[in-house]
Amino acid sequence: MYLVYFLVSTLLFWGTGFYFYRKKNVVKRRIETFIPNDIRNTVVVEETETSKKERVNLKEIFLKLSTVIHPRKNKQERLQLELEAAGIPLKPEEFILLRVVIVGFVLFLSLLSQMHLFVILIAIIIGWTIPRFYLKFKKEKRLLKCASQLPQTLETMSTAMKSGFSFMQAMQIIAKEVPDPIGPEFTRAIQEINLGISMETAFEAMLKRLPNKDLDIVVTALLIQRTTGGNLTQILETIKDTITERVRMKEELNALTAQGKMSAWVISLLPVILGLILNVMNPEYFSPLLSHPLGWTLLGFGAVSGIIGWLLIQKIIKIEV
Repeated sequence: MYLVYFLVSTLLFWGTGFYFYRKKNVVKRRIETFIPNDIRNTVVVEETETSKKERVNLKEIFLKLSTVIHPRKNKQERLQLELEAAGIPLKPEEFILLRVVIVGFVLFLSLLSQMHLFVILIAIIIGWTIPRFYLKFKKEKRLLKCASQLPQTLETMSTAMKSGFSFMQAMQIIAKEVPDPIGPEFTRAIQEINLGISMETAFEAMLKRLPNKDLDIVVTALLIQRTTGGNLTQILETIKDTITERVRMKEELNALTAQGKMSAWVISLLPVILGLILNVMNPEYFSPLLSHPLGWTLLGFGAVSGIIGWLLIQKIIKIEV
């Protein structure tokens, strides 16, 4: 009996699919008969250009709104350096406007969901801080990638100089061959030098955009060598060996402290996740914690103790090399 049901349902499914497939092909053939390919391609191109214009208009609106924001000069310069270090192609005004838009969107969703006032405040704080955490994450990731690229970069430069290339030619090789972040930063430094900026100033600006300790050692050695002289190839090889050893030690320490980092995440997020689950499963049981002053006090003490625990664990597992 089940076999009959299965065969009947399969035949019905196949018949329905075949009917719609034939109907779609009939419509497609009629379109191809009455509308030539060149006209259809023109329509598609026009639709694509229209969608591009819409995207451009949205971008122009975003840029115009960002001109209204005027942060303080020192804050603007600091935020600009952080955005360049993270590799995010935004201006400080645009980044601040993006945070405001996210907060407005989170506030709209919170009011639409009729959340509690305390939950709305937490959601607003989270929406304001998420772009900052993302900026910090991108910056740290880019700096770690820079540290991993430095040994191979120094080896390539020293090999090129041994082959008879000048220092500027070796920099051009790095700019062409090495990916982001070192390649584009070397390209920018070469462009600044070609515009008449001194090599010392160009390297110092690159170090501000990539505040990496290993890169700081390389830049300091290059500037000292330009002042006092010496065998630049040997200096680069020595620095390369030192940085390679440091990278190896950092990888070993990361492996040894991985359990502590995971414990920090578990200890910090477990109370929050349990609270959200309890609020969803039984709102009446959890509501006194959000409506009574004693509940607010307990939440405040819990948040403070969680932050203190997070900072202590980070202090323990963070080892400078």
